[in-house]
Amino acid sequence: MTATVHSRRSTHTAIGALIAAVAVLGALNPPAVLAALVTGILNTAAGGGAIVTFLALTALGVPALTAHATSQLVTPASFLGAARLATDYRPGAALLVTGCLGTLVGVAVLAVTPPGAFRAVAPFVLVPAAVLVMVGEPVKRRVGRVGRTLGRRATAAAMFACGVYAGLVGVGTGTLALVVLGLTPVLAGASLPDLLRTRNVLLLGMAVLVAAAFAATGLADWALAAQLVLPGALGGWLGTRLVGRLPVPVLQAGIVATAIAGAVWMMLR
Repeated sequence: MTATVHSRRSTHTAIGALIAAVAVLGALNPPAVLAALVTGILNTAAGGGAIVTFLALTALGVPALTAHATSQLVTPASFLGAARLATDYRPGAALLVTGCLGTLVGVAVLAVTPPGAFRAVAPFVLVPAAVLVMVGEPVKRRVGRVGRTLGRRATAAAMFACGVYAGLVGVGTGTLALVVLGLTPVLAGASLPDLLRTRNVLLLGMAVLVAAAFAATGLADWALAAQLVLPGALGGWLGTRLVGRLPVPVLQAGIVATAIAGAVWMMLR
């Protein structure tokens, strides 16, 4: 009992310190910090939160490619809670390695993409990515009823493609990963909660690698990233506690509306 109380006090102290740190950062750059906080909440409560940070940074004058790379550094922070699930919900070394290899390819493509080309394509990527987030809930309901599985090569190819998408776009990767995991022979019979936990562990691994790869390319703005990581982590912590209390379809509809508005704004700039 004493150990439990001590653990709770330690957790409350850590959260209190995190809130204080985010408050200080918020005074320095309110729009970016608020966007990162919302991104963390959406990532864990509904998905697709990276759109918010990306649009906020571009609105602040950050080049589109830099904004994308920097916003991807928030994602691993928001999924830190999945680290405690890694022991019990392992996606398997083959899936993790294949997905991570795909992310490296995706980031490598962006690294050689001219900034102007990414800026031109970004508005047309936002809306399909947000729609992919929107169909996440129907996919969750259907994935356990498919009754089919992929072969080893098809599974590897699908997860590799999912990784490439994660490196290139990022938003909507959770839905794609859920579909692939639900069609693998090992996880085809798993319950939806177990499948989601396994997916979150996989996403954490891929997100960390994406962040590291972007860091190596020099595309990210480290000064901005330092301001965004802690709000993203706090938002992710809040999101895990708001799951089931917030209307996910409403959140997802908000993401789609934000993406559409952002795409139109980027095209008209």
